[in-house]
Amino acid sequence: MSYTASTQPVRSDPPQSDYELIDVDPHFNRVVGYFRSSDYLAWGASTAAFPLALQAWERLEPAQGAFKAPGKVPGGALRTATLLGFLGGFYLAYVRSSKRFLGWTENEREVKKDRYEIKKLLSQEKLPYHENESVLDDRLKDIANRNSQFSFTAFAVLPWFNLVHHPYHGVNVQKYYVDRPGEEAWGFKLKPYDEIKAKYTKVIE
Repeated sequence: MSYTASTQPVRSDPPQSDYELIDVDPHFNRVVGYFRSSDYLAWGASTAAFPLALQAWERLEPAQGAFKAPGKVPGGALRTATLLGFLGGFYLAYVRSSKRFLGWTENEREVKKDRYEIKKLLSQEKLPYHENESVLDDRLKDIANRNSQFSFTAFAVLPWFNLVHHPYHGVNVQKYYVDRPGEEAWGFKLKPYDEIKAKYTKVIE
């Protein structure tokens, strides 16, 4: 089902933030693609910390009992701990990156990267969020967005990612049509957004 001008879903204003808003519901690939070196470091540290902590615990409190020599931690337990650390570290890195998209933490690097990518797509007469690549109709895109937006804040309860290309990102695309200092050097020539969007509008007869 396609929405009309009168049936477009209503979205509340994005939450206030200390830094510039980039995207209220970034696609999984964007969040991972914007990982910083510090995010990978946190991911790696978490992966290593879990099995190391298990071995340290065995030394502090041997499984054989008090005053016994520490035993060898079973390989299966170490592998499980490493897997938990790997997943936990990924979630941590994902949350850190997601916060920068919302402007909840410093995001100057991400803002510049986002502006370059979006302006490049617009210069190629492509939709900025690849929504035309989705096979879902407007209603299902709407539902997908409502399910995934801010879902990273509840990873401890249920890991949920945005895997859908949709148009609900909480920003006005027109901001990319204003050049900021240094962006003229990119050399992008942008056609009006309405013209670009019209190319991908499906007319139902």
